[in-house]
Amino acid sequence: MVTVRIGQKVLDAPELVFIEGVSEAVYDALTELEEDVKVELIDGVMVVHSPEKTRHEDVFGFVFPLMRIFAIRTRQGKVLGSMATVHLGECRKVKPDIAAVQAERAPIITKDAIEGAPDLVVEIVSESTRRYDFGKKRQVYEEAGVPEIWLVDFERQQVMVVRKVGQRYRSETKSEGIFRSQVLKGFWLQVEWLWQTELPDPIECLQSMMRKA
Repeated sequence: MVTVRIGQKVLDAPELVFIEGVSEAVYDALTELEEDVKVELIDGVMVVHSPEKTRHEDVFGFVFPLMRIFAIRTRQGKVLGSMATVHLGECRKVKPDIAAVQAERAPIITKDAIEGAPDLVVEIVSESTRRYDFGKKRQVYEEAGVPEIWLVDFERQQVMVVRKVGQRYRSETKSEGIFRSQVLKGFWLQVEWLWQTELPDPIECLQSMMRKA
């Protein structure tokens, strides 16, 4: 059990809390009161996340700056982190661990949210969020037309990359070797980096990428 605070209310609950019958207006009001809690809204169901475990934050802290700095250096767009809201439609507000928007679509990034589908989203999956991330959340991303979805599953030590090909989505799962982004041209990761107890030096990894970009 975990303790989750929303405004003045404290909940003792499982690691994901699902609250039905929530409007977009109510969601906006609640999230304004508590900005430090990760809360999402999908079709009238508010999903409250518990604070992330250290391994999740370690992997996030490795991948996010790599992707953000790479996008800046190559002038391909903007990469935002896990507390940025993505507004995918009425009563659909989610917070991917990482979201990338290509430069030519930069106007969809407003001061409050990304208004529309990012070009790439990354979810770092844990045991408590696996069903949600691989199920409803992936479905919402696909229905919004997100071109590329990464599901980083460090519990099972594999990465699923889901890409839109024409009107369909195709997925590829890798447990070793290199996987490359088709959205951020030249960006790649060595899968084995993600499972190391001590993650690699991100500066060295970035330099390696830039040499090959």
